[in-house]
Amino acid sequence: MDRLQILIEALCSADEEKRRLAVVGLRDYPLDQTLDSLFLALGDTSWRVRKEAVDIIVMAAEGESAGNLQEELVNMLRSQDNAGLRNSAVESLEKLGKKASKVLCLHIADEDHDVRKFIIDIMGNIGDPAFVPALINALDDPDANARAAAAENLGKIQDARALPELLEALAKSDVLLKYTILEAVGKIGQSVPVSAIAPLANDNLLKKAVYDCLGAIGDLDAIPLLVEGLKDRQKKAREAAATGLVALRKRLSSSSGAEIMDNKLEQLKGTSHVDDLIDSFNNAENSLKEAFAILLGVIGDARAAKPLLLGCNDDRLRRLCLQALRKIGNAAAASLLEVFPSAEDDQRCFIVYLCGELGCKESVSLLTEGMLDLNPQLRLASVKAAGKTGLTVFVNEVAHLLEDNEKEVRNGAIEALYRLAETDRFSVARIAGKLASSDLAEKRRNAAVLCTALADTERLSLLVKDEDATVRKAAVSSLASLKSVASAGHLVMALVDEDPDVRIAAAGALGDVGSEEVVGPLLLALQDDDPWVQCAVLKSLGNLKNEAALPAIVQLFERADGLVLITALDAVAKIGGEAARALVEKALDNSDEEVVKAAIDILTQENDAWVHTHRDKLLNHPHWDVRSTFIKAMVSRLGEKSFPYLRQALQTETDELVKGQIIELMDRVL
Repeated sequence: MDRLQILIEALCSADEEKRRLAVVGLRDYPLDQTLDSLFLALGDTSWRVRKEAVDIIVMAAEGESAGNLQEELVNMLRSQDNAGLRNSAVESLEKLGKKASKVLCLHIADEDHDVRKFIIDIMGNIGDPAFVPALINALDDPDANARAAAAENLGKIQDARALPELLEALAKSDVLLKYTILEAVGKIGQSVPVSAIAPLANDNLLKKAVYDCLGAIGDLDAIPLLVEGLKDRQKKAREAAATGLVALRKRLSSSSGAEIMDNKLEQLKGTSHVDDLIDSFNNAENSLKEAFAILLGVIGDARAAKPLLLGCNDDRLRRLCLQALRKIGNAAAASLLEVFPSAEDDQRCFIVYLCGELGCKESVSLLTEGMLDLNPQLRLASVKAAGKTGLTVFVNEVAHLLEDNEKEVRNGAIEALYRLAETDRFSVARIAGKLASSDLAEKRRNAAVLCTALADTERLSLLVKDEDATVRKAAVSSLASLKSVASAGHLVMALVDEDPDVRIAAAGALGDVGSEEVVGPLLLALQDDDPWVQCAVLKSLGNLKNEAALPAIVQLFERADGLVLITALDAVAKIGGEAARALVEKALDNSDEEVVKAAIDILTQENDAWVHTHRDKLLNHPHWDVRSTFIKAMVSRLGEKSFPYLRQALQTETDELVKGQIIELMDRVL
């Protein structure tokens, strides 16, 4: 028995893997000897066997036997008792794509309505706009399922040419077709007259589809109809109207349209319809809850406050619920203040957070109570909220929490005092003075933070000399945030601090001050033994963009390596000029591939001359990653003119990853 016969018999084996390998083996034989066996394999019970057969058939159906094979595949769609065979035929025709267009367009008028529907679905999955005319004609198919499939697949292809015929077909009495057309119009995504769709909202079976469609393609004219949909007694219709409004509002957010919608929604405030919307929010799935949370916030009815508070328990809804509560405003806060005593701890935290966001003056006693609570999370939320209110009555209570056992609460108290400095500068300055004279380093660090809010450079200049390095660093950071030229002298002194972290902070701060007088001290700091200090100095020199720094950077360049050298390259690139550019080009000869890559990235922002000068060297660089980086840079700079050099590089490249990159780029530039 020859090998082919063995393979053919193996197709009947009970062993799935034997059947699969038999199909693989059939690849080695002419199609005329294996076609019947391949057709048998297309209907195999195993998808793995069918997949191997599909791959062979698709390859064959693209060759000389294309026409006959494609007809055979269409005939397989008629199989009533073998779903696997039908699926294989569908998969094969879809993989053929445009190559099967002739046979597909022929059989879209097939006498078998099931075949017509298969063909329509295949056309939609291929997605070729060339099928649009045939699918438009199929909207008049005598079979309801085929008509609906035509509409559905026109939606998949998303070609606006189909819109006039789709809208015209809405006049037919076929409810399934209308529903599918509305979905298709929404997927196509181009605006159509609302008047063409609005009448269908009178049909209970179509309401959801109408609202979904208007949410996808509607404009200002759709707002009244969608708002009316929120009043619908049908839960599904309300949900569709809600998601439609939110989708439309997002599209209108950059225009006055969102304001028009919000004004319309606000008219629901105080009506019984809000109760229905709250019910929908309480009982809908999470994806729908998001839409209702947004709308309840816009409507602004205080009745929604408590349900929205409960919604905050869900991590996925919390942000939207809090935003909605903020939109409702003080009315929401007033409603929630009533439930605060009996609320769970998490909910109490949300309530005090909201009071802070709204600056609620009625929350003084509540926030004071919260700052004294045994729960540290509630104390933290309360003290932060107290700071956001800006109410000076809280200053002393907040100051007491600077002694709290929890560091997070103490930090929250400093944050609150920082905010309150705007409304009660005197009291906060008094507290900062006490902290600055404390024996505890943490309190002196906190004093530095408050001095930033107070713009107290005098006290900060003293803290820069503190015995504790962390305090000195905090003071330097505070001076940096103030960006006062007058504080430059204190920052210069910090450049020689014994602690490298302080020196790093000072070096970075001097770059923010932006004064030419600091260039000299920074250049001296380049001699620092700590590479991280050198990097901070280089970043500041780059930010200052003073050419006087170049000679010192050149000297450092000769002895530096690694991260310092890469940072030096970034600095000279920011300074600019011919000398800087020459230094970056020199780095292309560095032995560290990371330095070479950094230089390439910088030069890529320049002109093309360097590409030609260093091309041969970089295309033959010993490190694959450098070659890869340069190849991308070369294509970025030269575009299609890089093709000859890519072809040349492909001939000598040894790394498979880089080879693949070159081939991909060659295809792209052509």
